[in-house]
Order: sequence, then structure tokens, then C-alpha cells
Amino acid sequence: MRAFIAIDFDRETKKYLLSLQSRLKEKSRSGNFTNEDNFHLTLRFIGEVDEYGMKSLSEAVREAAASFKAFDMSLKGIGFFTRGNKCITWAGIEKSKSLEIFYKKLEKCLMREGFARDRKGLSPHITLGREVNLRIGYDDARDEFSDCKKDFHVGEITLFESIRRGPKLIYKPIFVGKLK
Repeated sequence: MRAFIAIDFDRETKKYLLSLQSRLKEKSRSGNFTNEDNFHLTLRFIGEVDEYGMKSLSEAVREAAASFKAFDMSLKGIGFFTRGNKCITWAGIEKSKSLEIFYKKLEKCLMREGFARDRKGLSPHITLGREVNLRIGYDDARDEFSDCKKDFHVGEITLFESIRRGPKLIYKPIFVGKLK
């Protein structure tokens, strides 16, 4: 099973992200755009694990969440990871001390369960589209979306299984850890 740990969003936040994505589509020639149900903020990509690994991951998520208070964060603007004339386009996250502290706590819990430390570290963003081919320049797009801001509440962390059915990705919640 392919697994990752993420912050899932409430319906209102997903609707906001969908509206950003709609604006982005208007400024794009083409792209592979994220399904509304799949919007999330990845905390840690795990990769392939067996059933025992999923149990260990669930325990790490439970432990990290149970020891941490819920917190608020903010979406802000958009950004790009570029590859030639195509890019991954994402919604940005304002710097959050709470998120950084929680991520470190989660890493410690994962290490106790036998998972190696993530060498990449945390790079918080929400993918809006892959292979996006914009009609406008990246700087113009950043300016165009500079007004994008949305606060959201983080009250739980989710362990997901990523399932591919043809071209479609389905993110199935396996375990939800409630923050205190």
C-alpha cells in the first residue's frame, strides 16, 4: 500500500482551493488538475508499506496528534515548481511555527515506530495542478493571485492510502488522529 500523512481540509477550504484552481485554469493552456476531494497538505510521504507498516504509521499519527493542540494556519498566494514550460502549481502556506513544531513531533513518533527521518524536510504547499502550461508568465501569475488568502483550522491529521485507478488517484483515509 502506498501511504502518506497529511492535513485534510474541511469542505469550505476545499471549495476555496477549487475556486483558486478555476482561476488558474483560465490562465492555463493545459494541465492535470487536482480533484477537489484530493486537496491536502502533505506532512510526510511514506511510500510503499505493508499492513503491519500501516499499523505502525497509525500509532505514530495517533501519538503525535494526541500530544498536540489544534492550531490555525493560512493559505496565501500560489507558487510553482518548474520543469521547462510546464510546472506543478500550488497554493502556498504562510509560515507557521505550530506546523513546524508539529512536524518535528510527528518525525520523532515515526522514528520510534521504525521509520527513517525524512531527509527532505517539510515543504508545505497544496498542489493545484501538475504539468500546467500557463498562458501568462510566472511573475504575472504570482501577482494575479497575490490576493489569495484563507485561514483554516487544523484539528486532525490523516494517514492516507493512495490508490491509482487508471488515470485517477484516490486518497483513502486509513486513520485520523485528533489533535487535543
